[in-house]
Amino acid sequence: MSLCILAPAVNAHHGFTAHFDPDLLIRIEGTIKQYDFINPHSYLHIESVNDAGETVVYVCDLQAKTQLMRRGADETLFKVGEPIVVEGFQARRNPLRCEFGMGHFADGSSFTMRSTDKARTQFAENKEIPFSPGSSRSIFGTWIRPGMDGDLSGRGRRAGMDSITAAGQAAADAYDPETDHPAAHCRPGSPVFSWGKPGLATQISRDANNIFIYHESMDVTRTVHLDLTEHPSDVSPSEMGHSIGRFEDGVLTIDTARFEVGNLTGSIQHTDKMTLQERVSIHPESGRLLIEWTTLDPEYYLEPLTGSQRLQSTTKEIIPYNCIPGSPLE
Repeated sequence: MSLCILAPAVNAHHGFTAHFDPDLLIRIEGTIKQYDFINPHSYLHIESVNDAGETVVYVCDLQAKTQLMRRGADETLFKVGEPIVVEGFQARRNPLRCEFGMGHFADGSSFTMRSTDKARTQFAENKEIPFSPGSSRSIFGTWIRPGMDGDLSGRGRRAGMDSITAAGQAAADAYDPETDHPAAHCRPGSPVFSWGKPGLATQISRDANNIFIYHESMDVTRTVHLDLTEHPSDVSPSEMGHSIGRFEDGVLTIDTARFEVGNLTGSIQHTDKMTLQERVSIHPESGRLLIEWTTLDPEYYLEPLTGSQRLQSTTKEIIPYNCIPGSPLE
């Protein structure tokens, strides 16, 4: 195994950099010992020899099983007993852990999950359903955020985070992205957290009185009650809260309350008094799904937090997530 430092990888995703060093490229040469093809992350176990001549096993994180499946990969991508050379990114806490960048097989082929020059994760290409500007389209259907960067990200500007209070900062400081991240426990986190997971789909449907928002990530379904104007007093708090909705000029407005104390997105924490409003519509020029959200949580933030997410239309089939909690290194 050899370790080298290359030029800094720019534009690395913040969730990635919390766990791995984008500036520290690690090269592992060894034999495939185990391949865990699972959600929320797959793992490749590589038996190798360290610089001291000792036999060790490195574990490299890969994308979610669902994300890999959309790229055409399956459980045969890595075969136990075969040699491999992996270039990846060193974990910040564990010297025997890395994030998989590129794998080189004995037959000369390779597989790239995250580019080693700019640390950009590769996702399956999405072909949007054709849309003509000015035409109509329903919010109902299947939508996807096909990537992390540029137009593929679809993430709008966020605001209000600099109004954090002392209590909010204390909660953020106490958050450990390694052990407290909702995905590590197969939890959805929050509605904001669930919109637009890269490479994973969201499906919106309805019946007479309810709208159902299914997020492929964590197999979570939100029910938006169209026949209610207030949140019932006997609703138990939950990560996703209780949602009521209404249509106004073609825009679905969702008001959500009754949250548990938890994680809004990234390192942003919230209290059980937080309220969330989402406005879900079709962008008139692109035909993409537009989600604009605002939270009020004055104990942690003096100003409203705002943000947006755009998702592309897709014909991709929904794949059950079947999340398995934990990590092979725990």
